[in-house]
Amino acid sequence: MDACEFDAWEGEAGALECGLLHLVAAAAASSANRPETVTHLARRRLGQLEQAADRAAFVLQAREALLKMSSLMGTPRTINALHALAAAVAPDSDLAQELAAAPMLRGGDDYSYSRMRARGMELFGAIYGRHAPTVERRLRDLCPDLAEVVVVDSYGHLLAESRRLGPRDTELCAVGCLVPMDVPAQLKSHCLGAVRLGASDAMVQAALRLARLVCARRP
Repeated sequence: MDACEFDAWEGEAGALECGLLHLVAAAAASSANRPETVTHLARRRLGQLEQAADRAAFVLQAREALLKMSSLMGTPRTINALHALAAAVAPDSDLAQELAAAPMLRGGDDYSYSRMRARGMELFGAIYGRHAPTVERRLRDLCPDLAEVVVVDSYGHLLAESRRLGPRDTELCAVGCLVPMDVPAQLKSHCLGAVRLGASDAMVQAALRLARLVCARRP
């Protein structure tokens, strides 16, 4: 990938802060199963950051974004994307050491089924608004266990964790992740969810344009 291509992507996503732009693009590339693009994106962003602490913060956010998107794109593509992110970090041994010392966000001591269910329902309601009970009921009609897994595991345990990546930015990454999946109903829901969680219409449109550009690129 050359600098002109990156410049074009950044120009199309002007409503997104620079770091968020790279997270959304990485989510789209990962979902499209183009991990090499994740490596290029990470190298580009790391090259823009002068301070070691800022580089570490970006990689931790990128890890978190890709982990969260496993609920949408699946574990295999998430593993591929995290391998690609690690390849961008590998040349910087100091950064790799700092990342290795970073604490986990989801440990056994923090897990309580009832707590995860409660915070999952809170996020579910924030994203779907007044439609949340209807969406949950439809999931339960399809399969009661599906609704429980979505609320407790996907939303409560995975997506609602906000110490490294907040709800708004998580939803914008979800928008990017869903673009290559050809799931218009879910994409519409998460576009609306991003707005409900604080994104502007311009930010959502920028995320959509950026994801389409990333997916249109030849592997």
